Amino acid sequence: MSNSVPLIYVADDDEATLELIETFLARDGLEVVGFSGADRLVAAIATRRPDAILLDVRIPGQSGLDALKTLKESSNADIPVLMLTGDGRFDRIVQAMQLGAKGYVMKPFDGPKLVGEVRAMLK
Repeated sequence: MSNSVPLIYVADDDEATLELIETFLARDGLEVVGFSGADRLVAAIATRRPDAILLDVRIPGQSGLDALKTLKESSNADIPVLMLTGDGRFDRIVQAMQLGAKGYVMKPFDGPKLVGEVRAMLK
């Protein structure tokens, strides 16, 4: 990570959730780029590499878990990823951690706690 403002990519298909995450992170001085799909997020990495990624587990198209697997099998495996989940399925959480996620946040989430989790990933 450089000394510039950290860049965070976020993929969530729920527009309101995506806007809320973007607002909390931007207020904390982070640069945020939101995507409505995980496939778009993965494609964007080729153009501009983020410092961290937040991925919704269940998202139309390429799932968050599939995107995580793709990332961790690529040259971008070192980018820390935090998974977002609203269904609380323990098996998906375990799978995400086994695939290399740094952690997960349950939705609905507490904004300051989410910011804290992202900041911790950036260290």
